Amino acid sequence: MVREAASACLESLPEGAKSLVRVAPALPPDVDLVGDATKIGAAAVVIVSWHDASLLTTDVRVFVASPEDGVSHWITRTIVFSPRDLPAERGRALGLVIASVLDESWGIAPVARVEPAAPVGPPPKDAANLEDQSLSVAIRHQPVEPPGAPPRWALEANVTTATGHWGDVDDSIGGMIGLRRSLSPRWALRAGLGFRVADVDGADATARTVLGAAGVAWMSARLERPQTFGFGARADLLVMHEAIQRGEAGQNSTRTEGYWSLGGDLLAQVGYGLSPGTALLMGGGVEESLTEADIYVAGQPAATIPHTQLVLELGVLSRF
Repeated sequence: MVREAASACLESLPEGAKSLVRVAPALPPDVDLVGDATKIGAAAVVIVSWHDASLLTTDVRVFVASPEDGVSHWITRTIVFSPRDLPAERGRALGLVIASVLDESWGIAPVARVEPAAPVGPPPKDAANLEDQSLSVAIRHQPVEPPGAPPRWALEANVTTATGHWGDVDDSIGGMIGLRRSLSPRWALRAGLGFRVADVDGADATARTVLGAAGVAWMSARLERPQTFGFGARADLLVMHEAIQRGEAGQNSTRTEGYWSLGGDLLAQVGYGLSPGTALLMGGGVEESLTEADIYVAGQPAATIPHTQLVLELGVLSRF
């Protein structure tokens, strides 16, 4: 991340600008940092520090001396990232922030650079235990924009199948469209509308199911990253309308009976990131209805619409 920040910053500075990166387990005193910078002829000191291990909130402090009056001062900026931002993207955004601070301090006047007569060696052992790292920067002239607010909405579209018996998964086909609203980086509210058609074995009948869903969804951070596998889950309350249609014996007509039911589902999901905002999802779980229906033919029970079904899904999730 720091190397990307240095690269992006140098792209915005006058040609010939150089940087020296040091990594320290703890923040050294300001006087030591300024003293080390003076020894090597540095025109500015930049301190990049993070609030915690997630590396989402970054403090940038820049020490510069104004070329007009020589007055030295510190400038501080705080940048908050989204978990969706990759480390390289965060680094480039930090580099642009640092470059903008230097531009504000130095203006458009060229910045004098002090070139050391000989290569600079490692700092003294008592200089806050700093570790020098040589920085080889390959300049890439690419436009970089600061990260925006994370997407709050997501749209999912799935092809679904449901069955009461594992061997009959090919008897049902349908689809569902869902809309998600993020509550946090990992959790979201979800509403969906679905439709399925299934052949009812043994009764020469067709079952058509319309579903309305409302619930919550969870997904791991890896599910948001391109070319990476991640995991998710969801739980919904369901409102279902089941319509059973079958042909009348010896007649060219059909008869349809329908009923309403409440229920719920619980699904686990695995996904693969296609882009920063889109993922391919595959899920499986259980759907439970409070109503179980029996189908009678000639007064005899011929088939049952089970209240517990296995559900499989394949679809796409897109955030916006």
